[in-house]
Amino acid sequence: MNAYHYQTKRDRSYFEWGGDMQIIRKGKGEIAMTESELVDFFGVTWRKLNYRLQLLLKTYTLHPGERNAGEVKVFVNGRLRGYAPLYPLTIIIALSYQLDSMEAHLFRKHVCQRLLKPTSIITPIFLIGKTDT
Repeated sequence: MNAYHYQTKRDRSYFEWGGDMQIIRKGKGEIAMTESELVDFFGVTWRKLNYRLQLLLKTYTLHPGERNAGEVKVFVNGRLRGYAPLYPLTIIIALSYQLDSMEAHLFRKHVCQRLLKPTSIITPIFLIGKTDT
Protein backbone atom coordinates (compact mmCIF):
# COMPACT_ATOMS: atom_id res chain seq x y z
CA MET A 1 0.00 0.00 0.00
CA ASN A 2 1.20 3.51 -0.80
CA ALA A 3 2.75 5.46 2.09
CA TYR A 4 0.20 8.21 1.43
CA HIS A 5 -2.94 6.19 2.05
CA TYR A 6 -5.97 7.83 3.57
CA GLN A 7 -7.40 7.03 6.97
CA THR A 8 -10.11 8.25 9.28
CA LYS A 9 -10.17 8.29 13.08
CA ARG A 10 -12.01 4.96 13.12
CA ASP A 11 -9.17 3.31 11.15
CA ARG A 12 -6.43 4.37 13.54
CA SER A 13 -5.62 4.96 17.17
CA TYR A 14 -4.60 8.22 18.80
CA PHE A 15 -3.94 9.46 22.32
CA GLU A 16 -6.11 11.68 24.50
CA TRP A 17 -5.92 12.77 28.12
CA GLY A 18 -8.41 11.26 30.54
CA GLY A 19 -9.20 12.17 34.12
CA ASP A 20 -6.21 12.60 36.44
CA MET A 21 -3.98 13.18 33.37
CA GLN A 22 -4.09 9.54 32.32
CA ILE A 23 -3.26 8.68 28.74
CA ILE A 24 -6.12 7.00 26.90
CA ARG A 25 -5.68 5.21 23.60
CA LYS A 26 -8.63 5.79 21.28
CA GLY A 27 -9.34 3.65 18.23
CA LYS A 28 -8.41 0.18 17.08
CA GLY A 29 -5.60 0.65 14.55
CA GLU A 30 -1.98 1.76 14.63
CA ILE A 31 -1.29 4.98 16.51
CA ALA A 32 -1.04 8.05 14.29
CA MET A 33 -1.90 11.68 14.99
CA THR A 34 -2.30 14.90 13.01
CA GLU A 35 -0.48 18.11 13.96
CA SER A 36 -3.65 19.56 15.50
CA GLU A 37 -4.12 16.42 17.63
CA LEU A 38 -0.47 16.64 18.71
CA VAL A 39 -0.88 20.32 19.66
CA ASP A 40 -3.83 19.43 21.89
CA PHE A 41 -2.16 16.33 23.29
CA PHE A 42 1.14 18.01 24.22
CA GLY A 43 -0.46 21.30 25.32
CA VAL A 44 1.81 23.49 23.18
CA THR A 45 1.24 26.05 20.45
CA TRP A 46 1.05 24.99 16.83
CA ARG A 47 4.11 27.11 16.07
CA LYS A 48 6.24 25.37 18.71
CA LEU A 49 5.09 21.89 17.66
CA ASN A 50 5.55 22.59 13.96
CA TYR A 51 9.06 23.99 14.48
CA ARG A 52 10.17 20.94 16.49
CA LEU A 53 8.47 18.55 14.07
CA GLN A 54 10.16 20.08 11.00
CA LEU A 55 13.52 20.10 12.79
CA LEU A 56 13.07 16.44 13.72
CA LEU A 57 12.15 15.44 10.15
CA LYS A 58 15.05 17.40 8.61
CA THR A 59 17.76 16.52 11.14
CA TYR A 60 17.32 12.80 11.70
CA THR A 61 17.56 9.97 9.21
CA LEU A 62 14.31 8.07 9.59
CA HIS A 63 12.85 5.20 7.60
CA PRO A 64 9.76 6.14 5.54
CA GLY A 65 7.44 4.24 7.91
CA GLU A 66 8.85 6.22 10.84
CA ARG A 67 8.22 9.58 9.15
CA ASN A 68 4.71 9.22 7.83
CA ALA A 69 1.57 7.20 8.56
CA GLY A 70 -0.63 8.46 5.73
CA GLU A 71 -3.08 11.34 5.56
CA VAL A 72 -6.57 12.29 6.64
CA LYS A 73 -9.06 14.38 4.72
CA VAL A 74 -9.67 17.87 6.12
CA PHE A 75 -13.19 19.24 5.83
CA VAL A 76 -14.24 22.84 6.47
CA ASN A 77 -17.98 23.53 6.58
CA GLY A 78 -18.61 20.12 5.05
CA ARG A 79 -16.32 20.71 2.07
CA LEU A 80 -13.02 18.93 1.42
CA ARG A 81 -10.22 21.48 1.85
CA GLY A 82 -7.15 19.26 1.70
CA TYR A 83 -5.25 16.57 3.52
CA ALA A 84 -3.38 16.54 6.83
CA PRO A 85 -0.38 14.24 7.34
CA LEU A 86 -0.48 11.64 10.07
CA TYR A 87 2.58 11.11 12.25
CA PRO A 88 3.29 7.63 13.67
CA LEU A 89 4.19 6.65 17.23
CA THR A 90 7.94 6.98 16.55
CA ILE A 91 7.51 10.69 15.76
CA ILE A 92 5.13 11.18 18.71
CA ILE A 93 7.67 9.71 21.12
CA ALA A 94 10.55 11.70 19.60
CA LEU A 95 8.49 14.92 19.80
CA SER A 96 7.82 14.32 23.48
CA TYR A 97 11.56 14.64 24.08
CA GLN A 98 11.73 17.87 22.03
CA LEU A 99 8.85 19.66 23.78
CA ASP A 100 8.80 21.22 27.23
CA SER A 101 5.31 20.90 28.69
CA MET A 102 3.74 19.02 31.57
CA GLU A 103 1.89 16.82 29.07
CA ALA A 104 5.14 15.94 27.26
CA HIS A 105 6.76 15.11 30.62
CA LEU A 106 3.83 12.85 31.60
CA PHE A 107 3.88 11.14 28.20
CA ARG A 108 7.64 10.44 28.48
CA LYS A 109 7.02 9.01 31.93
CA HIS A 110 4.19 6.84 30.53
CA VAL A 111 6.40 5.51 27.71
CA CYS A 112 9.22 4.65 30.10
CA GLN A 113 6.85 2.90 32.51
CA ARG A 114 5.42 0.83 29.66
CA LEU A 115 8.92 -0.18 28.56
CA LEU A 116 9.88 -1.23 32.10
CA LYS A 117 6.68 -3.20 32.67
CA PRO A 118 7.49 -6.93 32.68
CA THR A 119 5.88 -9.04 30.01
CA SER A 120 4.98 -12.69 30.07
CA ILE A 121 7.56 -14.83 28.33
CA ILE A 122 6.59 -18.16 26.85
CA THR A 123 9.50 -20.56 26.54
CA PRO A 124 9.05 -22.96 23.64
CA ILE A 125 10.03 -26.59 24.27
CA PHE A 126 11.03 -28.71 21.30
CA LEU A 127 10.99 -32.47 21.54
CA ILE A 128 13.31 -34.14 19.07
CA GLY A 129 13.30 -37.84 18.31
CA LYS A 130 11.23 -40.53 19.98
CA THR A 131 9.23 -39.30 22.93
CA ASP A 132 7.42 -42.53 23.90
CA THR A 133 10.30 -44.43 25.53
